[in-house]
Amino acid sequence: MAEETAQQITFKERLLLVLLPWLVTVIQRFVGITSRRKDLGRENFENLRSAGKSWIFAIWHTNVLYSPYLLRNLNTAVLISASRDGTYIDRVVRKFGNTSIRGSTSRGGGKAFKELILHLRKGLSAAITPDGPRGPAFIVQPGLIGSAQISQVPIIPFHYECTRQKVAKKSWDQHRVPLPFTTFVCSFGPPIHIPRNLSEAEFEDQRLLVQNAMLANRQRCLDEAEILRKK
Repeated sequence: MAEETAQQITFKERLLLVLLPWLVTVIQRFVGITSRRKDLGRENFENLRSAGKSWIFAIWHTNVLYSPYLLRNLNTAVLISASRDGTYIDRVVRKFGNTSIRGSTSRGGGKAFKELILHLRKGLSAAITPDGPRGPAFIVQPGLIGSAQISQVPIIPFHYECTRQKVAKKSWDQHRVPLPFTTFVCSFGPPIHIPRNLSEAEFEDQRLLVQNAMLANRQRCLDEAEILRKK
């Protein structure tokens, strides 16, 4: 779905499309400049990157806010909803040196799915939130597995936690909002290769394998952040 045309949006909405992404990126850069970062398992994707291979970052929706900043300048294609809200996210993603594919791998996303596969086959990376856009949280939906299966590109679980952060406890995804002067703990899980030929039962086994790997990667991040808080 193409971005809304000028005839479809009001002047106020056009103004917000300029101001809100700018404000978000300014705030994120400020938080980033005042903070530290500790990476766990970064070699898991750097080895692929050095070899000129592509990968798919699998990121829980709870991390959707700062992942474009933490994974900036990788020309990563982020799968973003074709909704108007998605347009704001698209602007932020592009300001951090990445790109986007508008749509979903599960709902009306045939075109988006094909674009994603083509992007991956060019040796470029992608990012998917497999429990988005509406949950349930921490449950991998089939689109991520199907993308890796068809493209034969490995999945890299990614998660961040901060030593100083607000958790939106009333939101369905328990969203993380980092605070200034924090330490970002970023964890990259080992690459997961999905076989091309799978029965229905085997596909479900792979979905659970990826889900458990993402949960384990998240827990490693939580544990390390807690250790740093106590220091």
